[in-house]
Amino acid sequence: MSLARLAPLATLAVAAAVAAAAAAAAAPPFHGNVCGLLTARQVAALPGVSTACTNLRQAQAPGSTNYVGHWAGKTPTSTGLQVTVASYADQGFLALAKRNLNQGLPGGTPKRVAGIGTGAYEATGAGSNAIHFTVGKYLVYLVATPSPGPIKPLEAIAWAVAAHL
Repeated sequence: MSLARLAPLATLAVAAAVAAAAAAAAAPPFHGNVCGLLTARQVAALPGVSTACTNLRQAQAPGSTNYVGHWAGKTPTSTGLQVTVASYADQGFLALAKRNLNQGLPGGTPKRVAGIGTGAYEATGAGSNAIHFTVGKYLVYLVATPSPGPIKPLEAIAWAVAAHL
């Protein structure tokens, strides 16, 4: 067989290998276990937050199902973390939610954040830190209350959650 005839076959083989690698690297599907999105080590990076998590009962919302994981504070006055994942089945409601992603954040002016999902906003104020972001059909809301201080540890948690969706 000539080299000219082998080139298309080699190209097909490379394309198949790339597609297989991309599929293997994709996150497994999310099935509602918010607590399973983070490790104890990742949560422990937030000062005062317990590593024990409770998945709350899922709730229906317009066009979506909401799943919530809650990590309480180590003491009654320590920081707690709540992660809400809204899984949208309705594209119209998803588009509206994405358009309003910068709303509902605590206190200060929402700031756009690059590198977390496909769109993200964060704010600090009113005694809490929060980040809202989107990945595919999911909108995620992270809130640490009372504020643990700088928002950087919450950003690391957002990146970890986004990687699983």
